[in-house]
Amino acid sequence: MRKIVGILVIGILYSGCSVTRKVSNESSESSIKERQGNIIERIKEKNITNNSFFIQKAEIEIITKDGREKYLGNIKFQKPDKYLISIKSRTGIEGARIYISEDSVFVNDRVNKKLYFGNSFYLKKKFGFSQNTLPIILGDFVTEKNCEENIEECLDDRLNIECSVKGLILNYSIDCKRWKTILVNQKNDLAKPEIQIKYENFLSIGNILIPKTVEFEDDKSNTIIKIRILKVELPWKGNVKFIPGKGYELIELV
Repeated sequence: MRKIVGILVIGILYSGCSVTRKVSNESSESSIKERQGNIIERIKEKNITNNSFFIQKAEIEIITKDGREKYLGNIKFQKPDKYLISIKSRTGIEGARIYISEDSVFVNDRVNKKLYFGNSFYLKKKFGFSQNTLPIILGDFVTEKNCEENIEECLDDRLNIECSVKGLILNYSIDCKRWKTILVNQKNDLAKPEIQIKYENFLSIGNILIPKTVEFEDDKSNTIIKIRILKVELPWKGNVKFIPGKGYELIELV
């Protein structure tokens, strides 16, 4: 079950961004920051996590050197920070239910009757990402202020925004016509891509753009994960609730 949790969020390996570039002229700096702020807002207003939502049906395919595994899934998100993810077999039998909030992680392993529990620090410790960076899985643009200083002009309708994170390099590729992330690369110190996330076939609901196809490629482990979003309710007015498995063996995530 830990493998399932980890593999679904592969590539989400950052918790913040930092850059060191400076502009010497104060008036020029002010003008540039205003332009950059406008660009950032344009991109962020497309984020699916601006609202609560319910991805009612998604297909998940995991491709490794050992073969292919296919699952069905759904995701409920209650703004601002609650996720409930259900993973099912292709016949519709639920194998796992994962709850993530700002301070908690719970996993019902229904196959083995085990309940994993811990705090959200486990995500950072085990997989290198924090709860507030989960939206990148669905193509949302997640940054911190320092990242927003490293913005150039659009070239051929593409905008690259690069962030350095503790020796890792993350590069967003933005479609300037839609102001939406279409590609994220994570690189190592040698600038070699290790993890790439591609977003395609966008669905428009109001101002929100949702990629119907998300593909993770992990060069290091030779793993590809494909997520196909088939049905979405947005905005969603429900509540996220997690019900622990009765009589399950308790296992702490440490």
